[in-house]
Amino acid sequence: MTTAVIGATGHVGSEIVRGLLARGETVAALVRDPDEARRAFGELDALHIRRTCLDDPRDLNDALDDIRAVFIAMGSIGIEGVLQRIAIKAAAGSASIEQVVRLSVLNASADSLGINQRAHYSIDQFATSTGVPLRQSARPSSRFHSSPPRARCGASRVWTGLADRGRTALIDHRDAAAAGLRVLTDPALWDAHHDLTGPVAMSWPEALEVLSVELGEAVTFRVAAEAQYLERLIGQGLPAGTAELLIAPRVVDPRR
Repeated sequence: MTTAVIGATGHVGSEIVRGLLARGETVAALVRDPDEARRAFGELDALHIRRTCLDDPRDLNDALDDIRAVFIAMGSIGIEGVLQRIAIKAAAGSASIEQVVRLSVLNASADSLGINQRAHYSIDQFATSTGVPLRQSARPSSRFHSSPPRARCGASRVWTGLADRGRTALIDHRDAAAAGLRVLTDPALWDAHHDLTGPVAMSWPEALEVLSVELGEAVTFRVAAEAQYLERLIGQGLPAGTAELLIAPRVVDPRR
């Protein structure tokens, strides 16, 4: 039997693919761009790269034929949220699928202040309504990705954001993938949510102090006004919904 990975070329999804292959598992990477997947993974006998249209139920059902498990790493809002629901519904209708593992977020709830949290909660509720076999969610906190820090900070070596005091236990995407792989391959961990965090809660300025040491040069944090930051993100070509997701209201401790 084969494990299908949706979101196979993303940060976490690609690590899941590599981890499964390292275990000797057969993997079906369901992707929009097979060429991108081949560049990422190469040509391997145990890896089946399949161009899949998630919005085409017939194509998706064919892609999930004889699949044992599915790992989904997709966004929760906009078109990705819609496609994720379609994929979950297709998995629920498959006779061969034993479990679905879905990458989610911490603090997903109906009354969360965060758009992302509310959207992921809605997807969880949808999964429950479909009766999808074994519902899983690996829920990491905010995490550093492995894209070059210099490209993210720009030539000014300034990281602009909204939250300068709140702390979170940042987690590397490779650690999130390792935990997701453990859940995916260990039936004892099925049918549960697993909350993931890094080892130490820190603010963004504190995190950038660590980054500065790693880079060998100072990277500073600058607080931006929400309206200014939203306008800037949209001006850079980010969809309005995604920009709103990034600046969603956050809880502020009145004692601070």
